[in-house]
Amino acid sequence: GRERRGGGEGGRGRERERQGGREREREIQVMPSLESCAQLYYPSGSYFVPDAHAIFDLPCLKLVVSKVLGYGIVAGSAMVKLPQVAKIARAGNVDGLSSSSIALELTATIASFSYFAPLGYAFSTWGENLFLLVQNVLIYALHSHYTSGLGPSFALGAAAYTAFGSVLFFRLLPSLDVPQAVCSGVGLSRCRVTCADVAGSLPILLSLGSRLPQIMQNMRQGHTGQLALATYLLTTLGGCARIFTTMQEIDDPLTLAQALLNFLQNAALLLQIVLFGSAARPAKQAMDSKNL
Repeated sequence: GRERRGGGEGGRGRERERQGGREREREIQVMPSLESCAQLYYPSGSYFVPDAHAIFDLPCLKLVVSKVLGYGIVAGSAMVKLPQVAKIARAGNVDGLSSSSIALELTATIASFSYFAPLGYAFSTWGENLFLLVQNVLIYALHSHYTSGLGPSFALGAAAYTAFGSVLFFRLLPSLDVPQAVCSGVGLSRCRVTCADVAGSLPILLSLGSRLPQIMQNMRQGHTGQLALATYLLTTLGGCARIFTTMQEIDDPLTLAQALLNFLQNAALLLQIVLFGSAARPAKQAMDSKNL
């Protein structure tokens, strides 16, 4: 009896997989490729003679806009954190910056890069994670330099981050089979949790935790310290564009959830910088006047 039930469940599972495969095939057929759009835009084969009417074909137009935005995000991410780095270097301190936010954001960036890099997605859909990782490492090093120094504790932290990223990148965590009752209770589509699932979920949880301490600290202190307006303006605009590109090019709920959370939290920090950013300067001026 158990064997028959097991065989029935296996048959239903295989049928669901086949149905999912057919649905994905239909989606792929509907989704245009760059090659097909190029043929539509330039039917004569000459890039100097486009078809003016075809340019407004909606599926291809959305794909082209998504690609342009995607590469724009990647290009912008190469310098999006540099204003923050420059502001810390000019000030010679990290006043107002949350150490837990810096550590958690670096951890989230490592996990995000380790999730995307092995998957084979188009670089335009995730490439900013590479540049953000490099810049977050630099901010982490600056924070350590101006607080505890680049000593043994910094070296130990760097080694821990490297080991963490290697485990996720090379998918070294074993898969975990979740009991069927738990799967049904929480609505999971499958009962096996892989290392890739962990790598994809961690940035969502960590990005939520990484910015909330900074947001709360800003509210307590009434200013945003050394947070750079340009950095959070660019990350907010880039986050909005990334939501669009993710919805157009990737059928990945984890990626979409991560993009939404990053956008909302960066927008909150940008609003705080606009509202509270000048609060630290009058306080400093008042302190200087009192000292005089």
